[in-house]
Amino acid sequence: MARYRTLLNHLAFWTLFLGVAVVFDTIARNQGAFSAWLYLRQFTDLFTLARLGRVMFTFYLSLWVFTRFFFPRQVVVILLQILLLGVFDSVLGYVLEQKIIGPLTGQWFSPPGTPVLGFTLRDLTTSWLYVLLAFLFKHLRDQRRTEALQNEKNALELAYLKSQLNPHFLFNTLNNLYGLALTEPERTPDVVLKLAELMRYVLYESNEHYVPLTKEIDYLTSYIGLEKLRHEGEVHVDFRVTGAVSHLRIAPLLLICFVENAFKHGTVTDATYPVALHLTASGDTLTFTTRNRIVPKQKDPVGGIGLPSVRRRLALLYPDQHKLATGQENDIFRCHLELTT
Repeated sequence: MARYRTLLNHLAFWTLFLGVAVVFDTIARNQGAFSAWLYLRQFTDLFTLARLGRVMFTFYLSLWVFTRFFFPRQVVVILLQILLLGVFDSVLGYVLEQKIIGPLTGQWFSPPGTPVLGFTLRDLTTSWLYVLLAFLFKHLRDQRRTEALQNEKNALELAYLKSQLNPHFLFNTLNNLYGLALTEPERTPDVVLKLAELMRYVLYESNEHYVPLTKEIDYLTSYIGLEKLRHEGEVHVDFRVTGAVSHLRIAPLLLICFVENAFKHGTVTDATYPVALHLTASGDTLTFTTRNRIVPKQKDPVGGIGLPSVRRRLALLYPDQHKLATGQENDIFRCHLELTT
């Protein structure tokens, strides 16, 4: 498929380039006159076909040289390659016109017997143009390949980070579910149902690169509901969504890490310090803040597995489009995320 696309690109390029070149050639050979008949007649002219073949030969020869013998940091070598390839094309043009096409057809762009040096110097600027065209083509091709490889690398890395996040969430939830089944088995079916809703989103709906923000909010709401079911007594969570969110899209499973950490490392039974989760939309800017009081005897450090992963995902998905700040003051942990969707 890639080779087929490359072939089509080359055909489109040469169709456009040679078509325009023949227009100028037609005008030059007919003292400024131009018509469809004069234009089409050029394609049956041996002299014109030889010149077009020369252009294509020089282009692909230069492309081969730049591909096989390219030294990015050696500017002198590159300039020498361009100089020699231009001289080669000019000499090739001299041989074709003065030694082959002219004697065979009687057509001359330069008078018969023109010295090779004069002919070469006259055509050198045009020859360098063909060589530079090949150099530009090679540069754009390399840039496109580099971008494709980088995109592929980023996609693989994102897939890895996402797979790292999902088992992390599943492990924590199943661990909580096991404890609840031992202490309050009558509440277990509700928890299993909530877990099924969450896993359906994780397995099926979050496979897209970006999802509607409303779906991510529904997912967070279900997760908070699951946390409320598994905790004993009253759970104090301040979850707010403000602003217009219906038109925004976000990378899936991007916010759950912060919510999960707030529940895992914070206390939810203290009405004085509820877990605060605030999501605010303003135009295309999304702000998500969390605040929780840290449980003193928490075994795991704040952040766990998820926070490093989400930092990397943000760097890949929202380069120069996000600000993430986390910090602890006394026993209060805060997180502030701002991103442009």
